[in-house]
Amino acid sequence: MILLLIFTFIFGLIIGSFLNALIYRLEIGKGLGGRSFCPHCRAKINWYDLFPVISWVALRGKCRNCHNKISIQYPLVEFATGLIFVMIGYFFIVFDSGPSFAQGFGTGWQARMTHTLLLPVIPAQAGIQSASVFLGLIFWLVFAAGLVAIFVYDLKHQIIPNEIIYPLLVSGLIYILVNALFLPRFGTLAGNLPYLYDHLLSGLVAGGFFYALAAVSGGKWMGGGDIKLVAFIGLVLGWQGTVTALYTAFILGAFFGLAALLSRKKAISSRIPFAPFLVIGTFIGFFFGEQMVSFYAKMFL
Repeated sequence: MILLLIFTFIFGLIIGSFLNALIYRLEIGKGLGGRSFCPHCRAKINWYDLFPVISWVALRGKCRNCHNKISIQYPLVEFATGLIFVMIGYFFIVFDSGPSFAQGFGTGWQARMTHTLLLPVIPAQAGIQSASVFLGLIFWLVFAAGLVAIFVYDLKHQIIPNEIIYPLLVSGLIYILVNALFLPRFGTLAGNLPYLYDHLLSGLVAGGFFYALAAVSGGKWMGGGDIKLVAFIGLVLGWQGTVTALYTAFILGAFFGLAALLSRKKAISSRIPFAPFLVIGTFIGFFFGEQMVSFYAKMFL
């Protein structure tokens, strides 16, 4: 298991390096073909300078050719992606190896995993469970990569590229359809219909709510990219994870906005990118959706 998690971390570092290239090439309108190059002098980067995190540290954050500084974004995105991949891998792999991980978080965690992570409730369906865990892992690694790219791009440019969000929406729809139609957790398709309704309605309601915010504000509160991102969140998380993700995002956004106003770094009319808060909320909703909903209910009710 440890070796699998190490491999997952290294794989995450490599994907993080790819995400850095994707983000930069979207910024300059260039395709993904061709070798990596320095953003300053355009010199092609040698293979031995492409090791995630390690090369940046070894070169002290500078280009080997022109010695201009390379943004710390590169190692941070690589390391963050590796860490997120490990967390997702641990989430799936450890639970699939035994119940101790789920038991450590209580019965609510087990119920959430059964609902959201496709794990069938029929113990005899070992083959379906293995397929569920494997497919869930693959899908969520793809989701995580897209969310990291959205986090960085929106933070820098206050826009969510369609080149990222549309593939996420399509893959999210495939994810829930595969769960509901091809991996019946309750023995029949009819038993899976509540799961399908939950995720489809969550995507529609969450996206519709943000569309209403954008319409009322004339696009000042929320943009089109935020609407698509929230629809994706509802699609893949279901209602409990979505409630957690949105509530967390609004709380974080409010605190950040207030802190920025008090520090006079932002005026009250300034725009603050909201997608990074939605991304953080999505991961919290994925890992702790049911627990957070229960906590909010106890706190407010």
